[in-house]
Amino acid sequence: MQKRDLENPNVEAPDPELIDEENPEWTDEMFARAVPFTGLPKELQELLSQPKTIKPDAEDEPAHHPAA
Repeated sequence: MQKRDLENPNVEAPDPELIDEENPEWTDEMFARAVPFTGLPKELQELLSQPKTIKPDAEDEPAHHPAA
């Protein structure tokens, strides 16, 4: 959502929480170079289509104590 510019209420100022320096908004040049999924090599399509397995961090796993 955009925030209103207090000095000029008719103009919306960018929401700083939506600006991501590590993942900037795409430019026209980036879109021009983009390749559709079907344009990728079959091996890469298969790799990207595989279900993701999320493993919990080791510290999140319950500790196993041997029976006394």
